[in-house]
Amino acid sequence: MPITDIIVVSVITLAFVVFAAVLAWGDYQTSEIASASRAHALSGGATASQNAGAASAVRKAGEKAPA
Repeated sequence: MPITDIIVVSVITLAFVVFAAVLAWGDYQTSEIASASRAHALSGGATASQNAGAASAVRKAGEKAPA
């Protein structure tokens, strides 16, 4: 096999390896966020919708909601 073919195949393989590593790193990051969010929800932490409901309940009756 000529040296140029070896270089081309190596570069293409390296591109796929880097792409797979980036995907694996992204999956690791999002699974860490999801598991933390799940643990927070199971421990009784307030969700964003609960926070929004509490904020609207605190508003005065005659006050308009922000646009």
